[in-house]
Amino acid sequence: MGANVPIMVTAGIVIVLAILACYALFTHSVNSKREKRRLFINSLKSRARKIDETMACFPPNYLGSALTLIIQQALVLTYEELSQLQPEEEKHKAMLQQANERYLALSKQKGGNQLKSLSNARQITGTRKNLKLLLKFFQQLGQKGALNHAKASEARTIIKNKMALLAADEHDILARGALANGKHQLAAHYFTQANTVLTKYNGDQVFNENIRNHQEWIKSASDMAKAEQARIKAEKEAMEAESKKWDDGDWKKKNFYD
Repeated sequence: MGANVPIMVTAGIVIVLAILACYALFTHSVNSKREKRRLFINSLKSRARKIDETMACFPPNYLGSALTLIIQQALVLTYEELSQLQPEEEKHKAMLQQANERYLALSKQKGGNQLKSLSNARQITGTRKNLKLLLKFFQQLGQKGALNHAKASEARTIIKNKMALLAADEHDILARGALANGKHQLAAHYFTQANTVLTKYNGDQVFNENIRNHQEWIKSASDMAKAEQARIKAEKEAMEAESKKWDDGDWKKKNFYD
């Protein structure tokens, strides 16, 4: 009996250690899940906050109803997850209701994915920055499967079209500045650059009307440049003729006095 005591003690120690190890693993697993849950909740809150902040930075009605509808859908999904994870938070429920109401109101509108030009260089810079943030946001949503793939892809396409139009808008600003200063050939050059950008990104034919407008502006600016060049040429020829007339008159006077 005495010989079995050390064995029993050893076995008891092993069992205790095994229990402690299991408890440590269980505790670690629970803490790990809690930490992941906390990080996920913070990520959702950050997503919702960034969407609201970014949307507020755009010019009025700039995003268009199609893109705004997809953004609202993303907000609805975000607040739904937050409400499920933190059902005790009344703020999540209120924000979910608000997002749902906006989504339903937008879904009844017929505005399409209209593209709006900007005519202020500083506004273009800020808008491009915010569009890039939105583009990154939808890329992440698509990768995570947090938003329907087709909707995420549609949003990215609309954003890329808007960014292409911004690039054309920058050339248009320079073109109008050149026109204001009477530099018609330079204006035609900038309008041509804008048209090149729009043509490059017109795979889905969204810029057809913009391209037609630019073709008219290019022709108009080119015609004014040609008219200006013709006027300058005519003035130069008139001055040369006048100069030659005086030169001939001086020569005749010289011969007379000789």
